[in-house]
Amino acid sequence: MVLSGKYNVVNCGGKTSIVVNLLNNLYSSLLPVIQDANSNSPSPAYKAFFKDPSYAPHVSTLFTNITTGIPLTSPATFSFNGAAALFCVTAPEQFVYNYNGRRDAYTDCLANPRTSSYYPRFDPPRQYIVLCPSFFTSNIVSLPPPNNCLTVNTAINRFHGNGQSLWLYKMWILLLMITHYYLYTSVQNLTITDTIDANKCFRLAAAQSVLNANNYVYYAASVYGHCNDFPTSPADGRGTLEIDVGDPSDDGPDVAGPAVFTGIATDLEIGVVNTTGVP
Repeated sequence: MVLSGKYNVVNCGGKTSIVVNLLNNLYSSLLPVIQDANSNSPSPAYKAFFKDPSYAPHVSTLFTNITTGIPLTSPATFSFNGAAALFCVTAPEQFVYNYNGRRDAYTDCLANPRTSSYYPRFDPPRQYIVLCPSFFTSNIVSLPPPNNCLTVNTAINRFHGNGQSLWLYKMWILLLMITHYYLYTSVQNLTITDTIDANKCFRLAAAQSVLNANNYVYYAASVYGHCNDFPTSPADGRGTLEIDVGDPSDDGPDVAGPAVFTGIATDLEIGVVNTTGVP
């Protein structure tokens, strides 16, 4: 186990430096995002993904917590300080838990090669983030290039590709997982939304958007990329209900209401021996 700030990087072996480097870059990338959220005049990115300026202190606090890695949970195995633990699974029986039956994180990762990471919602402990082998072995790039923005099809007032191009970068994937941790530990499981499509995130009401982890990532990526191209808000007279018939990734009209998590994982068993000397 290695500490990166307050974050616990667990069982990552020779990949540890990759995770630490991502955390360091995430820290520097979020500083202008925090500054943007604290601005007296909401930016186009903030208005696109959070809408109501009254939520800006909450948004700023969450990103500040991420930069410092402030612990919001009690100490647990491989998390002696109570902070988030980024756990690399490299073999069966290292991270086993119960969720509708016995689940092995490594087996689940291999069953879906597109899954590079996930956040199992425990009650408690709540601080574990699983990094799958594909997080390191796939062609996902570590850092997004400058001025990397989602693009808008102005003819139908939608983001191209539902905004999924952001998930080609490890830094944004890691931000999503850590945001899940801070949202879940702050407001608990059953009130958190799980809307992924950027167009649907854009349509969430302000009170829902601040409970949706993907909104934080889309916002941070937009500030990071100095982006100013967003769909026109329904409040300005235009909706985002059209289907992009030329884009096979467009899954049809948006649903305004969010998906909601209803499950809680239990009975965690960690099959990795701590040989680091760190409690």
